Amino acid sequence: MDRNNIIKNKKISSIFFIELSEILQKEFINNCNYKKFLITLIKVKLNYDTLKIYINIYPFPEKNIIVYIQSKLFLYKRILYKKLRYRIKKIPKLSIYIVN
Repeated sequence: MDRNNIIKNKKISSIFFIELSEILQKEFINNCNYKKFLITLIKVKLNYDTLKIYINIYPFPEKNIIVYIQSKLFLYKRILYKKLRYRIKKIPKLSIYIVN
């Protein structure tokens, strides 16, 4: 990989990081079932056609939250597409990883 691709990948990852953090924040502030949990976006890594999203759930990762987030991935992808359609051509597949 040449230097230009690495820089481009970092810029796109940072754009996704900012947008995903806003989406997650709005999602969990408005959802009264999960107000006692803190969801933190740790990092976003772009690999070919997959966007790996690393999150931390405080105080503990509850299975209901993980299932809820995974069920909403398609919605998050649609929101990202609407927000970034003029800057990024294709939104990659989203995958969530829990960091403890």
